[in-house]
Parts: sequence; C-alpha cells; structure tokens
Amino acid sequence: MAWAKIVREDLYEGSDSPFISITETHFRFNALFGRQASLDSSYRVTIFEDEQNRRLGFEFHKEQRPGSFALSSRKDKYAGLFCSNQGIVPKRSWLASVAKQSGKNRRFTPKKEGNRWVIQLCPAFEIKKARESQDLSSEDVGIYRYLRENGDIVYIGRGPIKARLQSPERKDWDFDDIEYSIVPNPDEQVKWEDYWIERFKADNDVKKPFYNMVSGSGRHRERRSE
Repeated sequence: MAWAKIVREDLYEGSDSPFISITETHFRFNALFGRQASLDSSYRVTIFEDEQNRRLGFEFHKEQRPGSFALSSRKDKYAGLFCSNQGIVPKRSWLASVAKQSGKNRRFTPKKEGNRWVIQLCPAFEIKKARESQDLSSEDVGIYRYLRENGDIVYIGRGPIKARLQSPERKDWDFDDIEYSIVPNPDEQVKWEDYWIERFKADNDVKKPFYNMVSGSGRHRERRSE
C-alpha cells in the first residue's frame, strides 16, 4: 500500500511560527509571538482597525488606557495569550467572516510597524446572497464563490459580481448561493482569488472547485472573459 501523509487537525497545527488568530470570541497570540513581542499577562492591548485595507493593529502596554483589553494566559503554556474581542468582531462583517474560517485560515503573521504589531487579513466572502437575489449591484467587483445548499463550494472567481453571475454560460450551473467580498483593485482580486483557490486545494486533497477548470490567475490569462 502506498504511503499517505497524515495531516494534523489538532489545535497546534501550524503553530511553529508566530501568529495572531481570530475566533468569534477572542484574539489569540500564540506562544512564539508572545516571546517575540516580550509579552506576558501583565500587559494590555489597544486594537486599531484599517477596514479599507483589512488590517488590524495591536499596541501592547502595561498602563491602563481607555478601550484597551487585558491579556490572559491559558493553563497550557504552549497556548500563549488571548484577549476578548466581543464587541469588536461580531459587529464587523469583514472580521466575523474571517473568525468563522477553519483554524489555519484565521491565523496571520504579525509585522512590526512602529509601536504596533499589524496583521493583514484576507477578504473572506462576508456578503452572502441567494443566487436569484435581485439585490446585487452592477458596480460591485471583487472575489466571489458559488455554493450549493449543502455548503459545497463549486466555483471561486473574481471580477464584476453581478455580470459574472448573469453570464449565459453559467445559466445551467448547479449552485444556490453566492458569497463575495468587495475588492476594487484588480491586482488584489487576482491575489486573493489565487489565495482562496490554493486554500481550497489544500483543504480538499488538491481538488479544485467543480467549475474551476484551471487554478488561479493562470486561468484568467487563458480565458479573458472570466
């Protein structure tokens, strides 16, 4: 019998590098990042947002500041530190959609910018509409994916959301819902479309979504009318 790699699915999968992760209730700072930033549970954190560019900034300090959050530690020393994000994530769809992703899709490598540690988030399809919805703007552009009722992703694409959906060649495609993120910059569209196709392949034994004939930006070089 041929050898097959066992993929880790436990809490610490991929935790051999510094990261900040987002859940629906907490921001988590893993142990390696805690050591990198010289943190412990005596610190507090003030959080900043750049919604347009989907970035979060974390400024750590020991003094009490209005609106700051206390850091807490877990019993397991390898789990690092965390703080509550209630009141932040649930009210922001661009964050909430990231928090709902699988573990490795909601972990981000922090970079130091002045006094802040900054993470770049991915657009995570925070807008959801039924396929037959009339509430789609012809001006919306970005990345999108088509899903069946059972949640299966059958296509990941980029470009003008409504125009692509109404393309004649997609009339007979089998899907029920569309999820998308507004991404105005064409280069960013290519970047994030490729990102999510590669994520899909990694999570699905290198399989592509059903209607994706060729993966990523190479597909668009061959088929300009995508």
